[in-house]
Amino acid sequence: MRTTVTLSEAAAELVQQYAEGAGVSLSRAVSDLVEQGARKSRVKYEHGIPVLDIPGARRVTSEEVRRFLDEEPW
Repeated sequence: MRTTVTLSEAAAELVQQYAEGAGVSLSRAVSDLVEQGARKSRVKYEHGIPVLDIPGARRVTSEEVRRFLDEEPW
């Protein structure tokens, strides 16, 4: 379906970030994000990086990630 929509600046920025990160067109990005929103997906972007936002979950710190990487046999 082809239509015209007007997005807020914040929404347009999110769509652009998603499109660039996923390597898809803006149209595909809008479709993907609307479908994810309808499924109540909790993906947000921090500094252009997709982050899964889980209510009630604690944040993993950079220190914890470094410690994990140091402990794992890569």
